[in-house]
Order: sequence, then structure tokens, then C-alpha cells
Amino acid sequence: MYTEGMRSPSVLDETPAYAVVFKPPRVHTVPLKRDAGGAGHEPSLLDWCGNLFPQVLTVQGKHPWEGGIVHRLDYETQGLVLVAKTQTALHVLLAQQEEGYIIKEYGALTTKREGLLPGFPQTFSGGLDSSIIESGFRPYGPGRKAVRPVVFPVWDGSNFLKKQGKFKKTSALDQGRPYVTEIIESHRQFPLYPVIHKDASIKGAYFRLRIKRGFRHQIRCHLAWIGYPILNDTLYGGHTIPFQTSCSHRVYLEEMEFPVLGLMAEGIRFYDPISAEPRHYTIQRL
Repeated sequence: MYTEGMRSPSVLDETPAYAVVFKPPRVHTVPLKRDAGGAGHEPSLLDWCGNLFPQVLTVQGKHPWEGGIVHRLDYETQGLVLVAKTQTALHVLLAQQEEGYIIKEYGALTTKREGLLPGFPQTFSGGLDSSIIESGFRPYGPGRKAVRPVVFPVWDGSNFLKKQGKFKKTSALDQGRPYVTEIIESHRQFPLYPVIHKDASIKGAYFRLRIKRGFRHQIRCHLAWIGYPILNDTLYGGHTIPFQTSCSHRVYLEEMEFPVLGLMAEGIRFYDPISAEPRHYTIQRL
């Protein structure tokens, strides 16, 4: 199912109600909508989980082709995905996600970029040095493959939109409010040389981030907006740098022959759908 040399998915932990699974890069979390139910579609994380836990394929959420997948990661992004094994568990976990109780933590390797790409607003919600980045989103570019932030005026600092009108039909919001990316740690002079790349002139930065409810490309777009596109994220202006795999330092993925997106879903917090006890899972980071 997965080509030789590509790291396969793996199970970090499982219970009768759920599993926490690692997704490699360049693997779809679920089949594409146009391929759902068809034979010969590109392998997905859900397919892999279905071979290991057949019951996840009988669970149905908002879309029947997503099985027990609670949340998705972008095709290029690697990291932790929460999977429900029962219909009841999925119902409880989706309710938690809807209320913002499922918290995802990410690590991102980036480089500094001067100047914004076309379509990005010049105005930032909290300024360049703020620990909070927030916006709505709108589709952008050929095939609507990318997104761009949308900034809304608000009343008295509240989260309620003042300017509805034209943005209401063309932008995505989190239950009527902007999507929020929280920077919980940043190292804006992170050394790429010689650990990740042999060119000492390329200056890196490392961010740890937290989101509750996410939108497609949210972190990738938000980091590019503040001038730190993710390594190998050419869609948002990132440098293309194949990671050095011969070094002893922890890298995002070993034995890959192609540049890997420098973004990893490193941690997830939620409440056990049966016991209601808090759960926190993390994987090794830089």
C-alpha cells in the first residue's frame, strides 16, 4: 500500500473506543470525495486503519466516506490523528471538537521571508509579535488550492463580526468567529546548519502552535502571513530544503527522497469518550 522507503502509519495508543495514529506525509487522511467507495483509489490513512480496525469503516460521521476519523491532516502534513472505533465514541469526540475541547499541538520549521505573497492582508489581528494569529479564510489561486486570511472589523474588541456583506458568502469562519492559531513557543533564530541543511546562509525559525478548531491550511497560511512560511511549503512561499538524514539530530522524517513539509501534528488533548478522563498524547519533536 505504501511505497518502500516511506514511513508507514503507526498506532501510538488504542482503547476499545479510539486509536491515536501517526499519519506520514503525502498520504490522504481519508479518500477524496470523488474516489469514495470506488476501487483503486489512492491509499489513505482510513484504509490503513480499516485493515487494522475494521470497525472504523462502519462508523459514520458527517460524511460517510470519512469513517471514524475525528479530524483530518493535510496531505503534506504528518502527525497524530484521532480515530473513533465506535459510533458512540465518534459522537462524543465530534461533540468535544465542536465545543473546542480537542486541542491540537503542532511543531513547524520555517524560514524568514520578506514581503507578503499576493492576496495576503497587510493588517494583522494582533501585530507581528502577537502570540495569537486569527482570521477568516477564503479560497485563493488556480483551482482554489490555497487559502488567504480575511480580516474583519469587530465591535469593541468582541468576536462578533461588524462587516457582514460580501465576506459572509466567500469566507469561512469558526462558528461565526475567526479561526485562531496560538503561538506557544518560538525560536526565531533556530539553527538549520548543519543539522537540517548545509547552507549556513539560510536562517531558520521553529514554532510550537496550538489550535482548537482548524481550517484547511490554517497553520501554513497563518505562519506565511507573519513572514515565516514553513520549510518546503512552496504553496505559501517556503524554501525548498531536503532535510539531511545522515545527522544524529532529530529530523521530521528519515529515509525520504523528496522534500518534506516542515509541519508536524505533535500532540493532541481530549477527554476519553467513555471515562471522561483527560488524555494527552505527544510524539518526539525537535
